[in-house]
This record gives sequence, C-alpha cells and structure tokens, in this order.
Amino acid sequence: MDKPEDEKYWSSSATKGFDFDSEENEHAGDIFGATPLQTAQLSKEVQQNIPHQPVVSRGETHRKLSNSLSSLSTCSNSSYKFNTSQPTKQCEVTCKLLSSTINDETMSNPKDVVRSIFLGMSYDLSCFKKLSDKKILLDEALKLGDGDVICAVLLFLQKSLHQMVLFPLLKERYVAAREYIAILEKQKCFKEAAILCGELQQTKEAVVHLYNSCFREGEQTILSSLEQIYKNELKNFKQIEVESEIIEEHILLLERQGPIAVTRARLPQSEIDDTRTSPFIGKAVTAQNLVGSSLLSTLQYCCRHNWDAPENLLASPIGLKKTFKLTERQFLWNAFIGRILMNQDPLPILLVKGMFGAPKISASLSIPRILEIASNLNGKPNLFDQLLLLVEKSEKRYQLAKKYQRHRIVIDVLISNKDRISLLQYRDSIDDQSEIDYINNTLRVSSTRWKN
Repeated sequence: MDKPEDEKYWSSSATKGFDFDSEENEHAGDIFGATPLQTAQLSKEVQQNIPHQPVVSRGETHRKLSNSLSSLSTCSNSSYKFNTSQPTKQCEVTCKLLSSTINDETMSNPKDVVRSIFLGMSYDLSCFKKLSDKKILLDEALKLGDGDVICAVLLFLQKSLHQMVLFPLLKERYVAAREYIAILEKQKCFKEAAILCGELQQTKEAVVHLYNSCFREGEQTILSSLEQIYKNELKNFKQIEVESEIIEEHILLLERQGPIAVTRARLPQSEIDDTRTSPFIGKAVTAQNLVGSSLLSTLQYCCRHNWDAPENLLASPIGLKKTFKLTERQFLWNAFIGRILMNQDPLPILLVKGMFGAPKISASLSIPRILEIASNLNGKPNLFDQLLLLVEKSEKRYQLAKKYQRHRIVIDVLISNKDRISLLQYRDSIDDQSEIDYINNTLRVSSTRWKN
C-alpha cells in the first residue's frame, strides 16, 4: 500500500511515544520512572530500618534493602502507575545510600583495602575475620611492596592473631618477617623478636635480642637474667660460640663488680667522692654506679683504688687483665689514667727499656695522645718533660713543647737547630726570668756557630 506523502502522516504515530518537550504525563507510566508515592514508601522504610540503629551489619543492611526493593516491585506491579516526574530529594538520598553500600562491599576486597592504605584513604581492617582472609591481605600488601602498607597490615595481625598463629604465617613470608622484627625492636619486645629470629634460623641475631631483653628489666636483675639465658635458652641455638663467650664474660664481670662496689662503699665518704674522670670513660665511675658499667670502666676504677691488690682478689687490675684477656694497650691506657687520677706517677708503667737500655713507651702508645690526656687531667710538669724527650723528631718535639709551655725543651730544640733568630723571638714571648737568663747565657757563648 502506498503511503501518503502528507507531512502529517510522517509526524504522527498510532502509538504514543516519549517526548522530553511534552508536559503530558498520561502515558509515561508505561515507559519508566517511579511515582512520588513509591519513592516516599521506600524512603520511609529505609529510615525505619537503618538510621535508628547505631551499628548495623552489612548483611542485615543488604537484606533490608532487598526486602524494601522487593516490596516496591510488588506494589508497582499491582497498583501503581509510573510517570516521568523528576527524581525527588528522598530518591537521591536512597541512591547515595545504595552507592555507599556498594562501596562498602568493595572495601571487603583485600586488594582494594591495600590500595586504600597506600593512597591514604580511610579503611577498615576489622572486616577480615577469617585467617584465610588475613593471609590474602598480607600477600596483597607484600605484592604492592610498600613498607608503610606492610607495617599497617602487620600491626593489625599483631592485635588480631596469637603469636603461635602469626609466627608460622610470617615464617613463610621472609620480607614480612623482617619487617615485623623491626617493629618488635621499636616496641622493645626483644624476646618475641628472638623467637621469630630463631624460627628463621638467624641464631646470632636471636641471641642479640635475648641479650638486649636482659637490660630492659632493670639493673638489679641483669645478672640473674643473663644466667638464665646462658643456662637455658642458648642451648636451643647453634653456631653461637662467640656470642656465648661474650655473655659468659659479662656474667663474670657482674660477679666481680658487686663485691668491689660493696667493699668500696664502706670507706669514708671523703675517699669516695672523687668524681674526676677521663676523656676515655666519660662519666666518673663510683661505687654507686660501678655495677653494670663497662669492663674498661671497671679496670680504670680498680687501677685508681686497688692498684696494689694481689692477683687472686676480685679487685686486682692484673687479675682483670688475665681473666678477660685484655690487650697490653687496653691495660696500659686505663692504668695510666687511673694512676694520674690518684696523683701518682704513671711513668713506671709507661716506660720500658729499649735497645741499648734507652727508655721507650710501652706497647707503642701515642705520646701526643698521652700528653693530651695528661693535660686534661692536670698531670705533673715532670711527666711532660720526660715524655717530650722521647719524641724522636725535633720539629714535632718543638711543637708539642710549645703547645704545653715547656720552655726549656723549646729552647734546647732551637739551640740544637742553631736558630738564633727564632731563639730571640721566643725569648721576647715568655715571662719566665730563669728561662730568659738561660737564653741570654747561651747567646753569649762565642763558640756557637749560628746559622742565621
């Protein structure tokens, strides 16, 4: 059948369609939309079911929303007509609620949670209840490779899992285990760190953590803690001979320090309050803080107060040297400092006979360093004079003598160098009349051949 060419035929239709410009709502319900009555009913049900409850689980929320939507669908099929009216404010609130519900569902995905932690967004790890979910969460954090994310997940696992469950899980993931050991060190949980290191077969590090745990409990219990570790826990580790020897020597040192401190504390107070110290040790060692101090501090203390003690006594410096296998340099340095602090002459322990009977410094100690310490501790002038004579190079001896104002040695060096001008200049720079007279008498000697 030929269709008419009339324009009205082509612009009209037997079936009513949707027109955005049309204000008629008569047949719009056959297409899409929800009436205000339906929207109000859904909003009322949502407000009754959700806002009045402080905490609603995600499953219950989904069920109630599903029931509401099901009732809406039933009502729409039976009695309500659709129209094309604009969405109301209640409908927008409902859409936002549905959208947020969908976001909460995605946040239960470990990969999305890890991504939220990495991006600094809000996240909730409490939804991961099962151990399998926690494993997946940790694996996703390790896969991302960000240290902050791994740390956040490990802190969550630390709070939610027992150590007996957590450590086997970390044993299979070395990177996470190392990160967790660093966390335990920051928290000063050294015993837990030692257990985890032991499971990772890192025995030396485990012993170090056990050793650190002894000092956390206080100075009064250090000795008993070390003895307990040495007798019981070190048996579980292999290849720790050096570490075991260190702990054993520390136990021996503490056993010596206790009786020494008690004996010294019984002396008159005037003999105890000598708080001078040395550049090597720092704070002065007294009977009150001797227990727990270092081996060299204890040696210096014994050299000051028990120098002549027999070797079989606990406070004997020689006994300390032999028991703990100290080197000659370690012993001489601290013995030298201890003798100066007691206003005694340290030269007998510093000087030994060299070739052809000439004196020399024992153990090749540094003379400039000895002079520096002696100056800081107000050593006697005779000590400087004898030590400066042992400096072989005249130029170095001249500089050191000038630094510590040993005028006679400076003058003798200038005379030996035949340096008349420098001798005159040095004479004008000093005020000691006896040294000035010594220079003048030297300059009057006509047989001296000066080089300038």
